[in-house]
Formats: sequence, C-alpha cells, structure tokens
Amino acid sequence: MVHIPPQKRYALGWYNEGVTHLSMHEYEEALSFFDRALHVVPDHPDFLIGKGEVLMAVGNYQEAYQFFIQAATSEPENLRALVMLGNALLKLDRAEPADEAFLAALTLNRYEGEAWLGHGIACHRLGKTGDARIAFQKALNMSPNQPELMYYLAKTAGTDNEAIEYLIRGCRLDPDNIDLLTEMAERLIRLGRFREAALFCTKAEKRCPGNPRIEGVITRCMDAMMQGEDITL
Repeated sequence: MVHIPPQKRYALGWYNEGVTHLSMHEYEEALSFFDRALHVVPDHPDFLIGKGEVLMAVGNYQEAYQFFIQAATSEPENLRALVMLGNALLKLDRAEPADEAFLAALTLNRYEGEAWLGHGIACHRLGKTGDARIAFQKALNMSPNQPELMYYLAKTAGTDNEAIEYLIRGCRLDPDNIDLLTEMAERLIRLGRFREAALFCTKAEKRCPGNPRIEGVITRCMDAMMQGEDITL
C-alpha cells in the first residue's frame, strides 16, 4: 500500500466520501472527492481506482483504463486494480489483454468471483467456449449474485429453457438490465411464447428507447403475434 504521510491522512476522508457518493450513483460529487484525494496523494492506488470507477460508470472507458493501469503499476498486487483494468479493457473490446488482467487477479486470489466472470467473458469473446463455461461456473460458485453472470450463463446454456432459468435469476437481481430483458425476449420468441416476450420487450424499450437490438426484437415479436402463432395460448 502506498504510504500516506500523517499530515495528509485527511485525504482518506475525501476518498471515503467519494466511495459513499459512488455507491449512491452521485457521480459528479464522487469525482470531486476522488480528485481532492488524488491532488494530495497522486499515486495512491485506491484513489486512482475510485476515480476510474466513476469514469467507468459514466461510460468514459478509455480514461478509466488509464487510471486502472496507473493503479496496477503503482501496486501490482492490488486485486481490485487488476479486476477493474480487465473490465475497462473488455469495454474497449480488447479481450486478450483483458484476460491477462483477470488471470493476474486470479493468481492473487483464486476465489475472486468477479475475476472468474471477467475471464469467462474474455474467453467467450475469443471463441474459447469451453473455457468460458468453466469460468462462468466457477464465478457462479464463488459470487453468484452478479446479473452479468446470469446473462453469460444464459448465452452459453445448452437449451432455451436452461437459459431462461438463468435469465429469471438475473432479472430478479437487476430488473432493469437491458441485456437480460432483451435476451429473455429473444429466448421466449424462439420458444413461441410471444405474449410473454412482448412484456419483456416493453420493459426493455422503456429503459432504452431507440436501441436497435430491442427494436429488432419488438418487430419480430409483433410480426409473430399478428400471425397468431403464440403456442402458449
């Protein structure tokens, strides 16, 4: 851990305020407190990670990456820095270096569920389906309450019914998750359950109007319903 001189310990108070505001999704306030802390101790990994997490939350992935790489360089054994570095690289569509970050995290802690999830996503994007499934199952055992995990378990499920079970769990964890809602609608359409699919389409469209994937699913669902093909009725 980077040393903080006793006369600068007040920076920890600003950091803690930033964490509180971040947890409440008050990103502007969180950023101001992390910036104050970094002004006092510029190379503190936790302060760097805090600011990076705010930037991730508002979609500024490239700048967030810079803060996470700085934190990981400052403290190579900082587990959170490595996991967040991997997450930022995934957002930047850089699966191979992302996987390197997650694997480095797993060398520090083999029981870190978020790192297993990230490793699985990276493998999935790299076409390593078998490795991805193993990683997702490990993540499920170690940290099951991750909505994104349920989405990827559904994506790699063997059947639509199995996928829907994971998606139901995911929607319970995060009822407004666009990926989960849209994937659920697509799976229900494939099973011919169009009226149920329409409900999930409506929820997704309200959350993210104009999303091309959602609009495509809505069109397919409406076409099927107009043809009277709902086999659940």
